[in-house]
Amino acid sequence: MSITEIMVGLLMAAGMLCAQPQTPMLRTLYEQHLAEQQREYGDLDAHTAGAARDLALFLRSHGDPDGAYAAMSQTVNIDEKVFGPAAPRTLADVADLASVAPFADAGRLFERAAKSSDAAAASRALVALGEMHAGQGDREGAARYWRQALAKQESAATGSESENVAMILNVLAQAVDPADAVPLLRRALALDRKLFGPVHPEVGATDQLLAGALLRSGHATDAVSPGREALSILTLKLGPDHPRTAAATHTLAEVLRATRSFAEAELLYRQALAVDEKIFGPQHPATLDEIRTLAAFLRERGKVAEAVVLERRLVVNVAR
Repeated sequence: MSITEIMVGLLMAAGMLCAQPQTPMLRTLYEQHLAEQQREYGDLDAHTAGAARDLALFLRSHGDPDGAYAAMSQTVNIDEKVFGPAAPRTLADVADLASVAPFADAGRLFERAAKSSDAAAASRALVALGEMHAGQGDREGAARYWRQALAKQESAATGSESENVAMILNVLAQAVDPADAVPLLRRALALDRKLFGPVHPEVGATDQLLAGALLRSGHATDAVSPGREALSILTLKLGPDHPRTAAATHTLAEVLRATRSFAEAELLYRQALAVDEKIFGPQHPATLDEIRTLAAFLRERGKVAEAVVLERRLVVNVAR
């Protein structure tokens, strides 16, 4: 092990203990290590590729995508010569290159990485492609990639009961019709309980998604149980004033409204609004949406005077 490697390790350990890691010094050491590897092994060697990869990942994690792109491009170029263009090591680095590439190039690189013989690595690239399409509002395209990612992940060494499978089931469920989302979320919920335990926040989050999907697919009565469980878990684990708890409160209110439990629904709408105001402030879009929902609900229930007071708040804030 070289002096540079030893120093990088020591500084990384020190950085974990300090409030402000020595980022410029670490960068210099990573660059020096790359230069040392090039001198010792040459430009086209796995050792040099590894040093370039380390530098690229360091730069990516410290907010320098352009520097990371240059270093990871060097890594991929070496990989292609040393391991071959289709080798799992090469395609894993192609995926990392895609993560710092300009948007116009990222899709092509992730498509290439998705052809890896390593099923887990291919799945990660397919998930990224799904995220790109979802970000562009293409739910159908996102769902197509996420279905492929799910199939790949299920065939990977981790099998069909991994955290990654649960994660993909969750994101896929949010890109398909509610009726199709329900079986995906039921499976994700079973996995979450098995992997994390019955009262983990991930269980609560999936419960909330399931309640929403059941409500939107016309099964409001079936949505009550997961809706209540979501609110109970998230209140317990994250606290009553957490944004995710507020979202679960709103979801349960919608479910109870649909099942005609109006008194409890109103209480929960008011609770969700109070939390949003506390967290985000009175003029935040999330708060205004909650005001709008509560005002409409109160009008439905004949509480017009209270609804008008809330609607005036909307007018004032929209005018600002």
